[in-house]
Amino acid sequence: MNIQMNSAATSMRELQKKVDVIANNISNVNTNGYKRQEANFSDTLVQSINRQAGADNEIGRVTPNGLRVGSGVRVTQTSLRNEQGSIQQTDRPLDFSIQGDSAFFRVASEGKTFYTKDGSFQVQPVLNSNQVNLVTSNGDAVLDSNNNPISFDNDFASIKADQNGTLQVTYKDAGKQPTQIQLSIADINRPNLLEKAGGNRYQLPGTEAEQLANGTLQIVDLRQQNNKNFRINQGSLETSNVDLTEEMTELIATQRLIQSQGKAISFADDMMGLVNTIRG
Repeated sequence: MNIQMNSAATSMRELQKKVDVIANNISNVNTNGYKRQEANFSDTLVQSINRQAGADNEIGRVTPNGLRVGSGVRVTQTSLRNEQGSIQQTDRPLDFSIQGDSAFFRVASEGKTFYTKDGSFQVQPVLNSNQVNLVTSNGDAVLDSNNNPISFDNDFASIKADQNGTLQVTYKDAGKQPTQIQLSIADINRPNLLEKAGGNRYQLPGTEAEQLANGTLQIVDLRQQNNKNFRINQGSLETSNVDLTEEMTELIATQRLIQSQGKAISFADDMMGLVNTIRG
C-alpha cells in the first residue's frame, strides 16, 4: 500500500507543476509576443522486486527479471510552443512584429544578448549627447546588424521600416541626410533551448558564438534571400499565442487527475486500515 500512496503523492506533486505552467500561460494571455509553455511527463521506474530469490530460479523467464514498480510520473520538460500569435494593428511607428515562428529581435542589456518577440519599442535619450537609443519597454538596447545598439540623432521627424527590417530615420531639417539602420534578427532553430530571462525575454545557454557554431542560432539579414520568408511589419504587434479556451480545458483535466490521485491515496489508506483490523 505504501507503494500506491507514494506513487499517487508523487503524481499529485508533478501535476501541480502543470497547473503552475497553465496558470502562467493564462496570466500572460495579453502579453505581447508571449509564447505558451507545455509540461511534458514521463513514468518513473525506480524499484525492482525479485519474485524468487536467486538467479537460478529465474531461468526460462520470457519477461525481464524481477517485478518493476514505478512511483508515479514526473515533469521531464517544459516545452516552449513557438507558433505565431495573431498580429494586432496599432499604427504606432515604433511597434514592430515579425512574421516567422523562429524569428526573434536581438536585444542587449548589461553585456548580455537576449531574444524577444515583443516589438513595442521606444526612444531613450542618451545622457550628455544629441543622440537617442531605440530600446524595448524594459530599457534593453535593440541591436542592429553590426551587433551595436541602434541610435540616431534626437531631432528625427519620422521612422519608417520596410519588410526587410531596414529603418529609415528622417530629420526635421530637410537638408539632413536620412539615417538607414538594419535590424538584427535571430533565427532560433531549436526553440526548446530558450530559457526565460524575465521581462518577456529569452536567452540561450552558453554563448552566442557556441550557438552559432552548432547551428542552433543564425543571425539573419532580411535583405538577403532566406528560406523562411521572415518579414517585419511596422505599426503592429504580435499578441500572445495562448488560447484561453484550450488552457482552461487543460486546467480542468489536470484538476480531475489530481482528484483521482487523491482518491487513490484514500483507497490505499482504507485498505491499510482494513488489514490492521484483521486478527490472526
